[in-house]
Amino acid sequence: MSMFENSASVKDKVDDTHPLKCTILNSRNTNGYTEYVIEVTRTGVQDYTWKIFKRYSDFVKLQNMLFKMSSKINLDLPPKKYIGNMDRKLVMQRQNALQSSLNTMVENLMLANSLLIRSFLDPESYSEYCKESLFQKVGMVLRGNREFELSKELPNIGWRLKRKSFLSKWKKDPKQELLLSWTECGPDLSLKQLDLVTVLKSISSIIHPLIDIPVILPSPEGYILSVHNIQVGSLRDLLYQTTPLQPFLKKYWDNSSHVYLPDQTMVSYIKQILYGLKFLHDNHIPYGHLHSGNVLVCDIENIKLTGIENSTLGLPSYYRSYVVQLGKKRIQSLNDVDIYGFGHILYEFTENEPLTRPFCEHFSQKTSLNLIKQMKTILAPPSSKLLMPSVNSIITNLKHARMIDEQKDPSFFKCKIPALIKEHYILIAEKCMSRIFEDQKKIALEKRHKKIYKIIHDTEKCSDATRSKHFDFHSIKSNSSLDINNRSHSSSSNSTLTSTGSDIQNNIIAVNSSSLASNPPPPPPPPPPPLSTTTTTTIPIISSQSNNQRMALLSSISMFDTNKLKKIVK
Repeated sequence: MSMFENSASVKDKVDDTHPLKCTILNSRNTNGYTEYVIEVTRTGVQDYTWKIFKRYSDFVKLQNMLFKMSSKINLDLPPKKYIGNMDRKLVMQRQNALQSSLNTMVENLMLANSLLIRSFLDPESYSEYCKESLFQKVGMVLRGNREFELSKELPNIGWRLKRKSFLSKWKKDPKQELLLSWTECGPDLSLKQLDLVTVLKSISSIIHPLIDIPVILPSPEGYILSVHNIQVGSLRDLLYQTTPLQPFLKKYWDNSSHVYLPDQTMVSYIKQILYGLKFLHDNHIPYGHLHSGNVLVCDIENIKLTGIENSTLGLPSYYRSYVVQLGKKRIQSLNDVDIYGFGHILYEFTENEPLTRPFCEHFSQKTSLNLIKQMKTILAPPSSKLLMPSVNSIITNLKHARMIDEQKDPSFFKCKIPALIKEHYILIAEKCMSRIFEDQKKIALEKRHKKIYKIIHDTEKCSDATRSKHFDFHSIKSNSSLDINNRSHSSSSNSTLTSTGSDIQNNIIAVNSSSLASNPPPPPPPPPPPLSTTTTTTIPIISSQSNNQRMALLSSISMFDTNKLKKIVK
């Protein structure tokens, strides 16, 4: 199948769950229109950065396409203006508003995982997924199949971007409709094609009442064609009261349609999910993809876990962007990822809405079921350093609380798996977790660098403040010393004035005393610093001696009487 080779080799390196960061750098005038230069970064073990150029009208088109999915999706775009839209002030206001819209796109998990948003921000990787129709290609793959035939191509009914869904019919019973999925292998794929086919055949041979086993059809390398039962839909469809074949955002964006299930139904579903996980964990079957969309509702009482082939195909999990933020102390294996997904299901059951952040510490008791203790342990923040509980410990706790009964048949959790397949299972789990550990390590380093930068920044602020205080203190000291020297010089000069000068000085003192009587005196200056003995003794004494000698000389000259001179007779 040469027509699939190029697309598979280029895109298998892109992880759709890696978060994007967007920053509007500046704007430019192009052909009379304003274009915004946006820097987009895909964060991962290695960050990839590129630039895109978008006009305001491009954001409006995106908003209109999202509005068709759900009328309640609002990006809070700035209003359109027909006159003066090139004004610099308006451009800056729009830039700030569009930056806020971009933050909404990448921070919301549903929007960030939608094909419309990804193709808008990363057109090189996702634009052809919006244009390309795989109906003919999949029809060519199914040409020799005698059991299934294609009926029509469905919209993006799931969150996974590189999975196309089709409605197919079983030739033996044309009235029975089945869901056919065309999936591209993900970045965690660790097996070669022959080993992959062997493991998928082993998965297809599993028989268990709580596990939905897919039918794997022959597919080209890098792709998998699987068939699933539709039945009622997923647990998420049941909670949102929607049908399974509608687009993803249209089904799940509006939380107002979310409903509570009866307590008896919730207890039954919790028991079946835990026992299904116990079967997978006891037999070392890698899963790591539990969420309410992967719980298939067969009827009002029975459910099955679906998507057990996803880890084998190297596909990342729905909550992967949350899992990497919890740290290695909380997430140590794919089993921990399953328990974390189970915690999100409990939150949806009891809080009547999905959890839109990696962890939660405060819960409201909206149902009669007391599951807060389990949720606090599972959804605890990374700072708590609590280990993720195992499925067996959760089952034991719920048994003590008399919420679920015990499964007495030991064969219910046993499955015969060849030793070679077990080795492949271990390799699959190690590959999935190795990438998670790398992302966790990078996030931990970024947090440490931010903490160090904050400490350095705070110390620099403190040092600048102390320097300014030190400078002010020394300036006060220098000013006070200058005032003291000026006072000493003025006192020494005033002591040598004549009587006329003394009268004038007395008049000035009288005027100053009258003004001081009306205005209160200023506060006294701070005490002068200790001066050295050389400066305090020599300078005033030298100045006073020179002034006294000068005044004595002037007074003797003025008082000289020529009449007292005697004539000298020769």
